[in-house]
Amino acid sequence: MSANVTPLRSLEIVEEMLYGQAQEGSLLERIEQIELHIYGQTQSGAVLMRIDRVLTFLQDQDGDGGLHLLLNLAEWGFSATLSGEKPMIERLQGLEMVLYGAEREGNISERAERLMMDIWGTTKLDVKKVTLPAETLVKVALNKTVDSATAQVGDEIVYRVTEDVMIDGRVVIPAGTTSVARVTEVTAARRLGMDGRVLVDFGYVPALDGTLVRLRVDERATEKNRSLELAAGASMAGVILLGPIGLVGGYFVRGKDVQIEANTQFYVETERAVPVLGFYFRPALNQ
Repeated sequence: MSANVTPLRSLEIVEEMLYGQAQEGSLLERIEQIELHIYGQTQSGAVLMRIDRVLTFLQDQDGDGGLHLLLNLAEWGFSATLSGEKPMIERLQGLEMVLYGAEREGNISERAERLMMDIWGTTKLDVKKVTLPAETLVKVALNKTVDSATAQVGDEIVYRVTEDVMIDGRVVIPAGTTSVARVTEVTAARRLGMDGRVLVDFGYVPALDGTLVRLRVDERATEKNRSLELAAGASMAGVILLGPIGLVGGYFVRGKDVQIEANTQFYVETERAVPVLGFYFRPALNQ
């Protein structure tokens, strides 16, 4: 637990991860409720220790990844999709409904382990900490068309990763992972042959272990995108920069509005190096 984070804020983070929002009641009552849900009984120790123990259970970045990773692996194992933006309890219930047709009894720890056993045959996969380098290419596609004639600043666009991102033969960002991009600037086509452009911020995409990875379009992605058969005149500089701006033939010559159609695949890249957990999708050899 960071020295700059208060116990109350740490507890709220736990509750937001589990339930989607902070709960009511005294701090101790809230801790006990979480422990009952996770372990089936309250735990001993000082308040700080108990909160830290729960945080480790949920998102252990130094060990096997915690509950967040376990849910990701269970979900990915039979659906090839991730819904990591949902509260963990809701995700667990959804997985149980799909796999068993009903929610299971027991505490969260037992139910999550049961899911892993039924999907993977083990509660632990082959996990290793790796570094996802800066400028790693990530192939993505937008779920809807972006057009300079209709887009507005603040528009949100869901995009998905279309190919597994691998480091040393291990998956770190699986195909099917989704995130949300936002339009930050729009210029519609104008007279004097000035083409439109749209700037999009791709924000962060979650790795399989839940680590948020900042994405952008920079030199390496731009160079790679030049080899793709995108719409005529489209380039991918900065974030998305569509259409050159300049004189074409006079005041009454209108420029072109530009777009990237839904499902068109192109590249973005990681902004900086990030430590993440990488996976072979097979049981750990020592299990």
